[in-house]
Amino acid sequence: MPAIYASLTVFLLFGAVSVAIYAAIYGINRPFDDRIAEIGVKMRVAYGNPDNVDMDSDTFANSLFRWVAKHLPEPAMNTPEREKLSQTLVRAGFPGSSAVRTFHFARLASTAGTALIAMVVSIAFGLHGIKPLIVMLIGAGVGAFAPSYYIGRRARSRRDKIASQLSDVLDLLVVCVEAGLGLSEAIKIVGSESLRQKQEIGAELSMVSGELAAGSTLGQALRSFADRTAVEDIRPLAATLVQSEKLGAQIGPALRSISDTMRTTRRLRAEEAAAKTTVKILFPLVLFILPAMMAVIVGPAMIQIMRALTGVHTQ
Repeated sequence: MPAIYASLTVFLLFGAVSVAIYAAIYGINRPFDDRIAEIGVKMRVAYGNPDNVDMDSDTFANSLFRWVAKHLPEPAMNTPEREKLSQTLVRAGFPGSSAVRTFHFARLASTAGTALIAMVVSIAFGLHGIKPLIVMLIGAGVGAFAPSYYIGRRARSRRDKIASQLSDVLDLLVVCVEAGLGLSEAIKIVGSESLRQKQEIGAELSMVSGELAAGSTLGQALRSFADRTAVEDIRPLAATLVQSEKLGAQIGPALRSISDTMRTTRRLRAEEAAAKTTVKILFPLVLFILPAMMAVIVGPAMIQIMRALTGVHTQ
């Protein structure tokens, strides 16, 4: 019973620390802090560095202004870790502005939830002493790692799906362009049709169409597309289309050539993956199949040898 109380106490302390961290980062006063930071930015833009502000008189109002200006928070800069996490979430299909906050909350909830489940399971199996605490810490570690693993796996899966759908989309773009549509209108139509078919590339093409309608160049929109999806085949596509647009060449033949090249590249990658299969299958073959075969083949002979030796020894 003391082990149960100790485990419960540690879990409550862990939960309290998690809630405190969440409140410190995303607390209820966060909008107020953001507003104060915005006021600080405006004051610094208007008056410059508060230490260099030239005040004619040392009145109470000027002193109060200097104190407020010095204590206003500096404009928060995005850290590399936050930018990398935001980019991974965008590539996984979570482009919202609150995706990072939701991810951190899900990570804390997963950590606390798995820790609680691990503690309950350890108590149900009758573990005593420090063992429930160890199991709970292991569960908390798994819960903290699981969201990151899920996001990374989802981003890779989405990247592979978009890469596999790209050549077919280029064929549709060729048909639309050769039918007389402009490239922007073709991207819009193909994006809406792909989105209606519930393909991942449809949402990205719709975003590219929106960027083109907002005034971005074709090269900028396609490079943003490549950054959001991490598909390397889009960069040569962007370079070819921009070059064709600058030189005044026809877009249809360029798209058809790129589509054929991507289809050939995808076939070569499939052949490469098939060639690697023989090497990858060697490890499970040696570790699992070969010992079983040796046991089936050599086992009866070894049993007969042991029986013969045992019989000779008894005689």
